[in-house]
Amino acid sequence: MLQLPSPLLGEISALTINTQDLDKSLQFYKKLGFRETFRADWPFPWIQVTDDTLLIMLRKADENYLALTYYVADIQPLVKELEGKGIKFASKPTKTDKIKRYLIESPDGMKISLVEMIQGFKKPEGKDMLHMNAEDYFKPETYTNKTAGMFGELAHNVKDLQLSIIFWQKLGFRLLSQYNTPSKWAIMSDGISIIGLHENATFDKPAITFFAADMVRKLAALKNNELPGIEQQSKGNAQVETPEGQLIFLYQLGGIQETEKPFPETQVIETERLLLKMYTPEIMNELFEHYTDEEIIKFHGYTTEEELETERMKWKGGMTTYRISFRGFIMFEKATGKRIGLSGFHNWYDMHKRAEIGYALKSSEFYGKGYMKEALKPIIAHGFNEMNLNRMEAFVGPNNIASQRLVLGAGFTKEGQLRQHFFVNGIYDDSICYGLLRSEYFTPEQ
Repeated sequence: MLQLPSPLLGEISALTINTQDLDKSLQFYKKLGFRETFRADWPFPWIQVTDDTLLIMLRKADENYLALTYYVADIQPLVKELEGKGIKFASKPTKTDKIKRYLIESPDGMKISLVEMIQGFKKPEGKDMLHMNAEDYFKPETYTNKTAGMFGELAHNVKDLQLSIIFWQKLGFRLLSQYNTPSKWAIMSDGISIIGLHENATFDKPAITFFAADMVRKLAALKNNELPGIEQQSKGNAQVETPEGQLIFLYQLGGIQETEKPFPETQVIETERLLLKMYTPEIMNELFEHYTDEEIIKFHGYTTEEELETERMKWKGGMTTYRISFRGFIMFEKATGKRIGLSGFHNWYDMHKRAEIGYALKSSEFYGKGYMKEALKPIIAHGFNEMNLNRMEAFVGPNNIASQRLVLGAGFTKEGQLRQHFFVNGIYDDSICYGLLRSEYFTPEQ
């Protein structure tokens, strides 16, 4: 870890960003791993958000604006010291201003704001890249922000790198590294803020920059979570335009990781010919929030993009309510590894210890082989033993003779017929209701 200077400008810094729509911006940053910490309407409406590494103040205003802001308890001695170094202020407060704010502009237009105010502001306790151990850079589980990665720098396009370095040194920043390839650039810090100076870069405004060893997966998860404004530049790199018109860079650290990320832990039930892989709402959330499409396809055994998109739409629509959940099993043929169908429980009311059992084979090539009968036996046992169900029910169409035989063979009792119970292909159809009670399942013979 580098030896960093003590900050000259103040002990608390933030990025101040103007936005025309506070709530829209708030939702955007929440999807990037930030959370709201404070809001107020004085002296203007504003919301403070943080990812526990970076502090951002969203300020309601029309003007496109981003400033590196420092909150200072006693501002006058600092102003005097900076003026003694030749720093000129672009604006100063008037005598009637309730909040004293001084604005500095770098040679290339970066705004640095000094505000005499401490109340309501707290330095985040998380670690950015300069405060982390270098060996942890490639351990995503150590990142403070698990969604976007490690904050690395506020990147700034400059015309003359050496002139900019001299300017930032007057503000208490230390030159930490300087490079000439692929273009001239440098990293500077005052101990709490990190500035990246990039000579003649292609971007035209400051960019909040995050790095991650698993950025490929993070980008996939952000897309699944519908983060707006993502422009993919390569497999592991993207730039994002925020609702306020600012820039965020998301960069892969090092090469693309080819090692497979372990899938979420799940139970697998093995029968003579099948592997039954359990999936739950929690597992589905983990997959769509933290895994690539390719990894999700592999977990589920999908063979087409359409299957993935169907599952994604279910996930986006909400997989549970406060009282209804599910527990499913993906059926794999052991001999071939093929996904052949699904079975499990939906409409699971844990409060009432009741669930509906469902099942389906993927195609006719798997019909007539007894696969579903083989799967239902351990799944029913799981329902009573692991889920503590008191009742299972199955709803079968009147013309589905094979399914009726299946549930009767599994021990269910026919209880009646529900008229126009399902709407399928534009037609209301009846359902025959079958039930199996815990007391019936755990007979003395079992």
